[in-house]
Amino acid sequence: MYLLAIDGGGSKTLARLKQPGSNQLWQAAGGPAQLSNNLEQALCNVRQLSLQLCQQAGISPSQVVACIGLAGAGNPQLHREFSQQLALNFAAWQLTTDARTSLYGANSGQPVVMVALGTGSVAMRLLDDGSEQQTGGWGFNIGDEGGGAWLGKLAVRQLLWQLDSDSGLNSPLTLALAQHCGDNANRVLPWLKQATVADFAALAPLVFQHHACPLAQQLLQQQADAIAELIHCCRGQRPLPVVLLGGLASSCQSLLSADISSLLQQAKGDALDGALILAARQLAQLNPVNLT
Repeated sequence: MYLLAIDGGGSKTLARLKQPGSNQLWQAAGGPAQLSNNLEQALCNVRQLSLQLCQQAGISPSQVVACIGLAGAGNPQLHREFSQQLALNFAAWQLTTDARTSLYGANSGQPVVMVALGTGSVAMRLLDDGSEQQTGGWGFNIGDEGGGAWLGKLAVRQLLWQLDSDSGLNSPLTLALAQHCGDNANRVLPWLKQATVADFAALAPLVFQHHACPLAQQLLQQQADAIAELIHCCRGQRPLPVVLLGGLASSCQSLLSADISSLLQQAKGDALDGALILAARQLAQLNPVNLT
């Protein structure tokens, strides 16, 4: 049997196939797989990556136990629809959230608070008794504070304020944003109409690149406050280490206060590592007749 791990979010999807006996690995990457953004796109990308890795390894899906961790999989309706439509003949598989796979990867399945900072944001904790609890991750429309799309939206909001003001664009950050979104209403309104979560997230690096700009510093302080609030809400008073994961983790770490930084430990793995842990557990639970 082979183990398949998939990590899908609002910007990209990563997949890893492992043969447990030899530890041989095959890896691939594809487009987004965020269920609440585009279910059909998520199905297509997960199917494509799964079949691509099976082809590379010279096996069929029936020889695979898979753990698929996707953003948006916490929505029961989307979870059900994806599960009904995937149509891959795996030996066994489970669909869970990308937050949960990240949680198990962060400290190799041991107790921890994991904060994932990518296109969106979410925190989860894992306790000694195996219980799990999620904090945040409510999505771009209402939450995902500290995520890239949230930071990008804050930046665009500042761009709009300056466009409306008598002084116009007056900061290095908003001048850079205008090159992407437009420098007047005739250009900005069409951009806003078609902008996706990934488009807002793509603006987040501009805020970090212009860290010397007073406006960017203001936004980065809001970023640090949002991350701290997420950690405090998830961890409470429990003596748990905290691990930051995701594309923004390294950039955001330097923004955090000394008190928050003292809680952090280096990640032992990522969402793909966590998905492999969960897939291996599922493989161990299978009837031995299915393991041949």
